[in-house]
Amino acid sequence: MTEPSQIQPGPIYQKEVPVRDPEYRRFIKRLPCVACLRTWMVDPAHTGPHALGTKGCDLKTIPLCRKCHREFDAAPQAFADKHKLDIPALIQMFNSFYQTNICAKCPRMACAKQCPSRIERAA
Repeated sequence: MTEPSQIQPGPIYQKEVPVRDPEYRRFIKRLPCVACLRTWMVDPAHTGPHALGTKGCDLKTIPLCRKCHREFDAAPQAFADKHKLDIPALIQMFNSFYQTNICAKCPRMACAKQCPSRIERAA
């Protein structure tokens, strides 16, 4: 009997270093909550995989008020279903808006290394 082999030799899981972008988080905080449309106490909610003490990429955040953020963290899929949210589409929309309206007008290009448009082009 032959031994099972991997399609591509090497590690199955490759850890990605999450992007940290304070400008993008500030941008998300200025938007209303995507679930209840509240405009105060809105925080960027990380939607990617979470582990103890770690957060997903800042470019995969959505604006949620504190109440909705707690509900989302408890059960992300149930929260999305309840509020009829297409989270990947929201993330793509926020990234697109940010790169065309914020990064394009950035006079000092402080976000040059972490800008979503530059990350997509590099990939």
